[in-house]
Amino acid sequence: QVLDVRFRTVGDISCTCPVASKATDPLEIIAETAVADISERSATRMDDQTSEAAMEKRKKEGYF
Repeated sequence: QVLDVRFRTVGDISCTCPVASKATDPLEIIAETAVADISERSATRMDDQTSEAAMEKRKKEGYF
């Protein structure tokens, strides 16, 4: 099955989940986020689902 998706930020697929989207340009992305009923930041960060300290661990390991 092929789905239309976008990513919240430019980043690594291993730490950011895709968001279902039909947007084809930045204005459509803005329109989608304006009516979204979830926080994309909290809903798409895989690190947050791993542990509360996952992002700090990545920083210490030199990921950022």
